[in-house]
Amino acid sequence: MSLGLFVLAVLGTAVWVRWPRPAPEDRLFLRARDRIPGYHFQPVALGATVSETLSTTNLLNGHFFDARSNRVSVFSAAWQPGQGTGGNVFGHTPEICWVGAGFRTIRAGEPDHLALHLAGRSIPFQCRVLQHPELPTPEITLWAACLDGRWDDITFGAPIDMSEGTPTLVAFVQGFWRTVTTRWAGVRRLFEQPFTQNARKQFLRFSKPLTTDPQRALRELEQFATLWLEQSHPEGGPDR
Repeated sequence: MSLGLFVLAVLGTAVWVRWPRPAPEDRLFLRARDRIPGYHFQPVALGATVSETLSTTNLLNGHFFDARSNRVSVFSAAWQPGQGTGGNVFGHTPEICWVGAGFRTIRAGEPDHLALHLAGRSIPFQCRVLQHPELPTPEITLWAACLDGRWDDITFGAPIDMSEGTPTLVAFVQGFWRTVTTRWAGVRRLFEQPFTQNARKQFLRFSKPLTTDPQRALRELEQFATLWLEQSHPEGGPDR
């Protein structure tokens, strides 16, 4: 009896999560350009393991250089319904893959969040400054993600302070609280609007070397974003 109830619960949950939901109204999808007037784009190939993990071929990764050789690095990924899971959206944030590659967050007076005005909408981006011990200049980066055209439906959690480069009690507490808040937000979102293979997803990240004050760098990144990103039809083709 108990085994039957357990199997029924598992199957019921799987069906419920995968059951098609009506798409939210007023959706917005963005297309990442690989050609911008006044910039030269240099693509950077992703490794086979990364591409396999992301579970999509709709990827754009590389660097834009202007006439003065100023660099903006970009990454864009999109998943059509039936591709990947919601975990792909969270797995490629700088706080995961960059920190795993040796970067550490530093504080330079930047905000944790920044709203960018794109395609007539205000889109919340995460903002961090990260420094690699082998690189002379820190990188200021912005990233955002959407589920079924909703850019305010993902909670990444408060940033972890790893500026010292070694684990501390403060970093541990911050990491623990971040895990609790993000997982609770994931459970809440799963009940309100499940995101699984039946959702269309996007992830955007772009960054530049922090050679000025953060506010000026963020203004430059926002100006770049208006050139790099354009509105895409919800039922259109690749978002890049």
